[in-house]
Amino acid sequence: MFLEAATSGFFLAATYAIAAFGLVIVFGVLDILNFAHGALLVLSAYLASSLIIGGVPYWIALVGIVAVMALAGMGLERTIFRRVEGEVIAGLVVSIGIIAIVDTAILRFWGPEPRTLPRLVEGSVSVGSATLPVDRLLIIAVVAVVLVLAQVALTRSRWGKVLRATAQQQDAASLQGIPVDRVKTVAFGIGTALAALAGVVIASTVTFDTHLGESLVIKSFIVIIIGGVGSTTGAMVGASILGFAEAFGSAYFGVAVAQLIPLIALAAVLLVRPHGIFGRRLERV
Repeated sequence: MFLEAATSGFFLAATYAIAAFGLVIVFGVLDILNFAHGALLVLSAYLASSLIIGGVPYWIALVGIVAVMALAGMGLERTIFRRVEGEVIAGLVVSIGIIAIVDTAILRFWGPEPRTLPRLVEGSVSVGSATLPVDRLLIIAVVAVVLVLAQVALTRSRWGKVLRATAQQQDAASLQGIPVDRVKTVAFGIGTALAALAGVVIASTVTFDTHLGESLVIKSFIVIIIGGVGSTTGAMVGASILGFAEAFGSAYFGVAVAQLIPLIALAAVLLVRPHGIFGRRLERV
């Protein structure tokens, strides 16, 4: 049971981290809490279902959807979110509008029935008395590589430094010749691409409907608050805490208790660290 719970914990942590990572980048650069993140995630899952069931190989569908959603995200930033940058209420209203549009489109084109995808890889491996699904192990590995590369790019690459400079002080970044508007557009595209990646990955492991996005975006915000709003390192740590707590709570105490764990973890961290584990008042990305 321990190994199975640990594998489930790694899987939940990976999915929560990849979903939350994009939210953190968007908030850090644009100062917008994109509540439509979950809708874009679930839209990617539905697009994947159409392509993969239609015969497109999984990895080609994944890369294609991530690329298309990145472009869609950049378009949303240029045409809609730029107008409400830094305005929490206006950003919330815009996000709700996008959620309504996406949900209506999903119901119109795919209907209300839950959908499933073929498993990414069939089979399982046995480790002692535990049976571990191969597809989940592969997804954990892929997501881990993506997150590590994203974090390294954000902290070590020139573009990552530009992104962080824009997040910390836009006026100073602009005076240094940084194309702030372009950075904002690219940041939103990256955030949407990570949402698309999360949607396609998760869709291959569960039966899903439009409520998948709502559930994941709530968990993502809990992860961000636990780790510290605006901290990418915090998002990964928060995802690990929540993922393993849920997995072991479900395995040893039952699903009913596991459903309370996100709120318990959130309350416990905020009692000790009101700004989250890696939260800072002035620092974000």
